[in-house]
Amino acid sequence: MKFSVLGPEGTFADAAAKAYLKTQPDTHITFDYHPTFDQVYQAVNGNNIGLLPLENQLDGYVSATLQRLQTADVTEIGEITIPVNFGLVANVKRLNEIKQLYVQFKTEGQCQKLLAKIPDAHIVTTSSNMVSLNKFLAGQAGEAALIPQSQMANQSAELMINQVADQTDNRTRFIIFKAQPAKLPTLAKTTLKTNRFKAPLFVTPATNDKPGTLYDILGYFASVNLNLVTLMSLPTKNQLGEYAFYIEISGTRDQQEELFATLHQMAAKYRVHPLGFYAD
Repeated sequence: MKFSVLGPEGTFADAAAKAYLKTQPDTHITFDYHPTFDQVYQAVNGNNIGLLPLENQLDGYVSATLQRLQTADVTEIGEITIPVNFGLVANVKRLNEIKQLYVQFKTEGQCQKLLAKIPDAHIVTTSSNMVSLNKFLAGQAGEAALIPQSQMANQSAELMINQVADQTDNRTRFIIFKAQPAKLPTLAKTTLKTNRFKAPLFVTPATNDKPGTLYDILGYFASVNLNLVTLMSLPTKNQLGEYAFYIEISGTRDQQEELFATLHQMAAKYRVHPLGFYAD
C-alpha cells in the first residue's frame, strides 16, 4: 500500500502519517512524498491512502484541504492529531539582522509573536516546512527559516531559537482518506471500532438567499440530538455570495442509525456531500 503525504520526509505530515500507522494493524506501507496538496490528492488511487492537514489549534482550518474536500470523490477513513512546534534558524547573530524569512503558509499564522519582533524581514511563503529549511540551507547571509522543532537538533546556524510557536501546546489535526466516493448507504454499514464516531460532510443549499436556511439545516441535527463539532461556510465558487456548509458530527454508536436517517432526509432538500464515517 502507498501512503501519500506532504513531503519531504521530516514534515509534520510525515510525523502524523507515522503516528497514524502505529494505531493500525501491521501492513506493508510505502511512503509517497509530494510537495503540494494537489499532488498528494492526485497521487491517491486504488487501495492506496493519503493524508492532508485539516485543522491547526492556533491558525484554524486549512482552506487548501477544505476546498478540495468540497468537490472531492474521497472517503475519509480516520484522523490523527499530533503536537507541533517550530524553531528559528538564521545565518545572522541577532533577530533584527534578518532580511528574509522562509516560512510555510500555515506556519506563519502560528508564530505571530516571533514575526512581530522582525517586522522588516521579507516573508517568503513556502509549501512545506522542509522546503523552508532547504531554501535556508541553500540561501545567503541575512536569511532565516521557521522549521519543525524536531529538525533543530540536526542544524547548525549562527542564531537558533527553540519553541517559537505562539503556544507550546499547539496541535494539528490531519485526515486520512482513500480515493473512493463516500456514499451514504455504504457508510451506514460501517462497523465502528470504538463507541464514538465522527462524520464530516458538506451541505449545499439550492440558494443562500432564503431566510432561515442555516437554521433549518441545524434543526435536522438538533431534533435527534446529534452534536455538531464543526460548522464552517465556504464559497461554492459558482457565483458570488453562494456558500456551502462544512459540518462535522460527533456521536455514539447507538446514534449511527439516526445519523444516516437524518442525512437521507436532508438529501431530499439539500445537496449532501458525505466525506466519511469513522471511529473517533
